[in-house]
Amino acid sequence: MQQTHEIRDGFIIKKGETDPVIFAAMESIKRSMLREAAERKAIREGRIPAGGGQWGNWNISDRD
Repeated sequence: MQQTHEIRDGFIIKKGETDPVIFAAMESIKRSMLREAAERKAIREGRIPAGGGQWGNWNISDRD
């Protein structure tokens, strides 16, 4: 069986791909992934607060 794909920088792409748009998209995705990984690391280390949290005020009492 002939291999039609290869792995470049952790991405699976078609073997012999030369389209610059594909490589620009891969670079953009890679930068995004690195930025997200750095943010997750900073949150885990406590350097920045995690987003989200409680959404609004929850009134769980059945009596007002």
